[in-house]
Amino acid sequence: RLLKNRAGGSVPHAPRPAPLSMFRALSLADAFTIANAASGTLALFVCLQSLDGGWVPIEVAFARDLSVFADVPPGSSLAVDSTQWAAFARASAAAAALVTADPVSLARILPPLDGDEAARARAFIEDFGLRAHRRPLSAAEVDRYLVVQATGRSLYSGVDPFTAGVRLVIEAMLQSPLFLYRVEQSGTVIDDVIPLDGFELASRLSFSLWNTMPDDELFLAAADGGLDGPAGIEEHARRMLEEPRATASVQHFFTQLLEMEKLEGITPSTQLFSDIPIDFAGLARAEAELFLAHIFSTSGGVHELLTSTTTFANVDTAKIYGLQGVEGEELEQVELDPAERRGVFTHVAFLAANASARDPDPIHRGVFLARHMACIPISAPPNNIPPLPPPADLETNRQTVSRHTEAEGSICADCHAYTINPFGFPFEMYDATGAVRATDNGLPVDTNTEVPLEGLVPVANALELMDAMAESKIVHDCAASHWLEFSLGRPKAPEDDALIARLGNQSLAGSSMKDLLVDLVTSPGFRARSAVELGGAP
Repeated sequence: RLLKNRAGGSVPHAPRPAPLSMFRALSLADAFTIANAASGTLALFVCLQSLDGGWVPIEVAFARDLSVFADVPPGSSLAVDSTQWAAFARASAAAAALVTADPVSLARILPPLDGDEAARARAFIEDFGLRAHRRPLSAAEVDRYLVVQATGRSLYSGVDPFTAGVRLVIEAMLQSPLFLYRVEQSGTVIDDVIPLDGFELASRLSFSLWNTMPDDELFLAAADGGLDGPAGIEEHARRMLEEPRATASVQHFFTQLLEMEKLEGITPSTQLFSDIPIDFAGLARAEAELFLAHIFSTSGGVHELLTSTTTFANVDTAKIYGLQGVEGEELEQVELDPAERRGVFTHVAFLAANASARDPDPIHRGVFLARHMACIPISAPPNNIPPLPPPADLETNRQTVSRHTEAEGSICADCHAYTINPFGFPFEMYDATGAVRATDNGLPVDTNTEVPLEGLVPVANALELMDAMAESKIVHDCAASHWLEFSLGRPKAPEDDALIARLGNQSLAGSSMKDLLVDLVTSPGFRARSAVELGGAP
């Protein structure tokens, strides 16, 4: 992922990108992106895999960083402490040693041997440096790396001197800030913004859509002016969005947005749910990933995300969905009953991840939808709030939650009664595993509520809630803001409002995720950075 610090954003009618730092970070703490970048830079998968196919513990050097959607101070992902840096240095050394120890792998990144080692070293540095820095090296940079190569020739016992020098160059480049950060150095101000050059645009484009470095086609386009205008960027963006790497990047986006790490904590009570599969969490996550890839690859958008009746199930999860005729262990594409399910939030991953071992959790379900799908700010709960009590006799889970959170005059009532609970209660039609239920504690479930979207919208259950959200401009604008934040790696700014509104309108009208991403990466804010970065007035 490109968890970037404060990259620029802009709009057609207000073409000034938001202020930012010149450094767009490949988050130093993010194994996913660093691994992708290293693999692309080395033009090898072997840099992350041992020669016998087992994983080399390179990526364990990186602590898991915070989601781009987390509430963290701007630029905090750029901080590196000494322990983390030492771990990264070890990982860089391991990658360099791994690649140079294998003749086949080494031959893939070295120029042909023609008898002139000095020329070969220079050619290697220029080519490898183009990948590592994601732009052509200056003459001064090439000279500095030639000194590194000469120094490394005698550093590694038992290694051919030329290869030893190459090993040190690889190690140095993988630790360079110019590898770890995207340093955008263009400085020419035109109409109060700084247009990015072709190589800077190639990096923005590739890390936004692929979570890795540019491919050869992007490098060529950067060099020959093919990215100098929206049409060229659109051509490459559409090509890139058909690649598997784009699907993986979209899955990574939703992994963060949908907080899929919560699936690791799924622990339904085996006393109450005796048929729950052993690998329930893994199946739920695999289903979610397949569903999201399906929506993206079939040119779906927010509408389909919220209302599709397609999902993926195997013999175990089919029981939860009440499906007949699914017998294999592998997940297969199925159609759910439209009278019971509609969209990703009626699948077991969301429902079970937001449930206790015994009961559904309308509070966390509601907080998630309000905050992440309607972009309604939800404050953290006050300190010393007592835990939710178990349901009393002849009381449903909803009644317990209402009694505990909506008491008149309590500090909880405003958020819960008017925002959180209305988004959560429609899902009381599903139990803690995500199975449909009609009763709770012997009483009929109550899923009626009014949700705060464009005014108070009455909904009878989760299905009507999904339909209401799919037709809500608020929800589509919220989704557009998430794509912008993920692609540019920063919180949205006032300068982005017009672009978000335009993308939201297109999404509401039925645009696919692919079309929205193309519109985003061809926008003025994506193609430029703010003149404020130079220290002058905007």
